[in-house]
Amino acid sequence: MAFEFTEIGDPVYRATCTDRGQEDYLLVRPTDSSSVPVTLPSWSPESCCLNKRFTGYAELFKNLEVRPDDVWLVTYPKSGTTWCQEMIWLVCNDLDYEQASEISLAKRFPFVDMTALRDLPEGKDPFEDTLAMPSPRFIKSHLPVALLPEQLWTTKPRLVYVRRNPKAVAVSYYHHSVMFHNYKGTMEQFVESFVKDLEYYSPYHRHVLEFHNLDYGNNLLHLCYEDMKTDLKATLRKVCQFFGKSYSEEQLDKLESHLSFDSMKNNKAVNVQDWVEFQLQATNRTDRLGDQNYRFMRRGESNGWRSELSAELVRQLNEWNERKVAECGQGELFSYKE
Repeated sequence: MAFEFTEIGDPVYRATCTDRGQEDYLLVRPTDSSSVPVTLPSWSPESCCLNKRFTGYAELFKNLEVRPDDVWLVTYPKSGTTWCQEMIWLVCNDLDYEQASEISLAKRFPFVDMTALRDLPEGKDPFEDTLAMPSPRFIKSHLPVALLPEQLWTTKPRLVYVRRNPKAVAVSYYHHSVMFHNYKGTMEQFVESFVKDLEYYSPYHRHVLEFHNLDYGNNLLHLCYEDMKTDLKATLRKVCQFFGKSYSEEQLDKLESHLSFDSMKNNKAVNVQDWVEFQLQATNRTDRLGDQNYRFMRRGESNGWRSELSAELVRQLNEWNERKVAECGQGELFSYKE
């Protein structure tokens, strides 16, 4: 499989990328996506923003063996991924809370493309973990359809996709980037590059649109973060039905409680605080260890962006969203009650 790796040419981005700590970012695009079953007319993938490290993994991901009993969870970053990982794993594993507490979510449900993005603690390699996992495997990815394994489209294991309000994504992604990617820019700079589709895994709209226009049969389930916040029990029932599982109301009540934000943020098996501490220590920011903004699970709110985005940033994000919807259509995928 051949790929195009292109330097980012945006002049503002290039002039400030070193100050923001993003000088190794680049655009990635496969030269042939004819096997990807996207049903949009005359579809071809746009370049995805990743980094130079990914160039050594792009072909490995495309050629990754996919097993029929795999479970894949794919999202654009900061769309409720960890929440859904824990939910899916427990639903599929007979609500085994004991094993879920003893084995970290990162081991039970590895983030396969993390290996290609950043330095990791010694002994941690989610890509190798994925290859070595016994079946059934649970695999998380943020990659767009064009960069996922070719075998997904022929083997068609269970696939879950989750979307979230882009304004909420932008705020959460900014804090995530500061924490994990040592991002040194301001919120204003981050939003500027976010709406230019120049943050990891962008473009956001195409990411969502392509997964909602896949010819994938009944093995694809779409979820929405805001729906989960409004009525988690309804989502639990949907997930159980998708995986052919049946639980009592009492069992679902317990699962709903386990998946509450307060429970999740204090659960060492899922809150990846060890990753946070490693990253802060590796970048000489140990003074941030007690800062509540430096937590993987920070607030968990549907509309928390309201208190963090200025009126100007809201305007920019709204105009960007309207422009993108006008270009790609299917505005119902990007419209949220606010």
